[in-house]
Amino acid sequence: MPTSDTIDRPASAVRRPAPDAIAALTATEGLAALAQGSLTCEAWARACLDRIEERNADVKAWVRVDADGALARAREWDRHGRRRLLDGVPLGIKDTIDTADMPTELGDPEIFPGRQPDADAPVVTQAHALGFNVLGKNTVSRHAIMLPGPARNPHDLSRTPAASSAGSAAAVADFMTPLSIGTQTAGSILRPSAFCGAVGFKPTLDAIPYVGIRRYSRVLDVIGPIARSVDDAALFMRAFTGDPRYDATLPLRTDFRAGVWRPKDWADAEPCMRESFEANLRALSTAGVTVKELAMPAAFDTMGEAQDVIMAYDLAREYAAIKRDHAALCDPGLIDYLTMGEGVSAADYAGALDAADACRRAFYDAAREVDAVVMPSTLGEAPPASSTGSSAFIRIWSLLHNPSITLPVARGPHGLPLGFQMVGFVKEDARLLYWARCAERILGSTANRV
Repeated sequence: MPTSDTIDRPASAVRRPAPDAIAALTATEGLAALAQGSLTCEAWARACLDRIEERNADVKAWVRVDADGALARAREWDRHGRRRLLDGVPLGIKDTIDTADMPTELGDPEIFPGRQPDADAPVVTQAHALGFNVLGKNTVSRHAIMLPGPARNPHDLSRTPAASSAGSAAAVADFMTPLSIGTQTAGSILRPSAFCGAVGFKPTLDAIPYVGIRRYSRVLDVIGPIARSVDDAALFMRAFTGDPRYDATLPLRTDFRAGVWRPKDWADAEPCMRESFEANLRALSTAGVTVKELAMPAAFDTMGEAQDVIMAYDLAREYAAIKRDHAALCDPGLIDYLTMGEGVSAADYAGALDAADACRRAFYDAAREVDAVVMPSTLGEAPPASSTGSSAFIRIWSLLHNPSITLPVARGPHGLPLGFQMVGFVKEDARLLYWARCAERILGSTANRV
């Protein structure tokens, strides 16, 4: 399997500077250091802010940074003591999520310059209540959809960090924060995480209330964490859901069952991705995991088209006022997509929803003998920044509402991350994260590798 130590980097991939040891801490590691007294909240916040100062001009992962506020909160915790488990954990927030103390421009600074919400989105209110130290707002792709935006891949500034949680994944992967809140409608948590080399987790629909956030599609939109370890994703989900089954202390096992699905787009995957995936399957099998090939119903290969119908129909209605009032400020790609969505009939939309319902039921029969379905996260390495890449292996799970996660397990021939995707059963999110912890132990992680 290719690694960053064995590949020859092209001239465009200038090796990024190594992070400060504190900035490289995961949330779980940082909390342990705080508990031991070997780390202060101020030192943690300052290390992240220094990394942002060092790198953000190039990576463009943040549109707003509240350095003074973050340091003031950290000093308060250090002075008066931490009372909550997560007091002092640095956090980024995607700039489609409303914040009352910072502007939220929704990925459209030309259309919504300086837009200032009156109230925090509930997930932000909860983040503050839990003790997270919000560092600022993460950059969003253009119009917060599948169009290239300002952010860049931290491993190679000529490559894409994908869309739309691009800045969130880039910030976490480049050691600017251990965690960021992202959202996904098609592939906007998993694809940026896979391209940038982070752990991205998409929960079951409505696991965390999607309110006070730029809406794309009621039947697709979800909130989820981007992190550098599965433990941190579980920590995040336990905090925001209160579900004790997200337990990162459970002993790990190697006797689980992984079901392999190779959808129709498998043939389009780059050789490095296919080779990496096969190597990962061998590693799992050698460790004792039962690896079983799955035969999904043929209808699963049409779910990408069904997802496009639903997303286009909903987006055309959610963005109708923008097209009407700000067409001159809209990217031609957005106008084309909205026009396509306007042409989708209610009958076609209903048919796509019905097809998704049928596939949700069929999933249980097809995967009943495995603990998780596994497949690549993307077709290959991050493409040039002029594209946001394909979500061919990801978007079906947004439509079917299955929880899914990408693990950064390898590097391709250009030194760029390659992700390994695991998919669970609807509303069995904690169980999927447990199996992902087990797989991460076997496969390793490149998340903390420069």
